[in-house]
Amino acid sequence: MILNMDLGFSEMLFIFLLALIILGPRRLPELARQFGRIMGDIKRASNDFQAQVQDEVRQLELEETAKKFEKTVSLEDEPAIPTILAPEGVVVRDSTPEPTKPAENPESHQEQSA
Repeated sequence: MILNMDLGFSEMLFIFLLALIILGPRRLPELARQFGRIMGDIKRASNDFQAQVQDEVRQLELEETAKKFEKTVSLEDEPAIPTILAPEGVVVRDSTPEPTKPAENPESHQEQSA
């Protein structure tokens, strides 16, 4: 649980004077530096964690997008069968016509029978 501490100037001055009285003028600068280092370390760790979470989310989004793309591409790879709407309103699938056999030459029949 993070506490939102909105300290005004008077509150900060009170805390500083209290720390000065309790800790003394010699230890206060040293403790302030240590506190600053600790806060910097916490901030860096927080930023690193946040960056890792964002990287994982991006990676998941990329994988999901790639799967959708592959699915779309695989659907489009299937040959499309054109449909033609007949005048009566009946849907007819257009299939490729079967190859026609070459017509036999009537002269060749006559030659074979003779």
